[in-house]
Amino acid sequence: MDIEQLMAIWQKASMPALAQAGLALKQFSGLDFDVRESDVAVVSWDTMSERFLRTFRNPLYAVHLRAHGLFHAHILTVFSDVNGQRLVSALMGETIELPLDSMGLSALAEVGNVVGTAFLNVFADLFQTVWEPTTPRVWLTSAEELTREISPGSRVLMSEALFQVTNEEVSAEIVVVPSLGGAAA
Repeated sequence: MDIEQLMAIWQKASMPALAQAGLALKQFSGLDFDVRESDVAVVSWDTMSERFLRTFRNPLYAVHLRAHGLFHAHILTVFSDVNGQRLVSALMGETIELPLDSMGLSALAEVGNVVGTAFLNVFADLFQTVWEPTTPRVWLTSAEELTREISPGSRVLMSEALFQVTNEEVSAEIVVVPSLGGAAA
């Protein structure tokens, strides 16, 4: 299977993965939670980097999971700082200040963990294999630094997602970067 075939399969899996993430977040939080896809595309690494630079005002919050299985991958859930704050505030039921404290970072890490694991579960079903995620890592960073920190892939899956919790809507980008040639960095 080449990268284009892989990415076509993953693109079709994005909507079910986000639906699964919404259900898991609802169970986890006990809140009225929904995650929907507003757009999904397979793009080049450079296109993703340019989009991040245009879309995100610095700083941004990125939750990073690495996945090891049939092949390796990075899974990023990326929020503007304000959207990260709004999501954490909705989860905690109170206004949380920026920058997020350790409790806020932990809540954001759990959201990214649930989203990344939902993608891995859907992929595991499709490929009939297991992927093991690493512990999520949360960065408060810039778009420039984020794209420097992750090993570039030739093609990436970008999914715009809309998180809705109680009466709050928050947008995020979910990026899956496969690494067919070896270990994820």
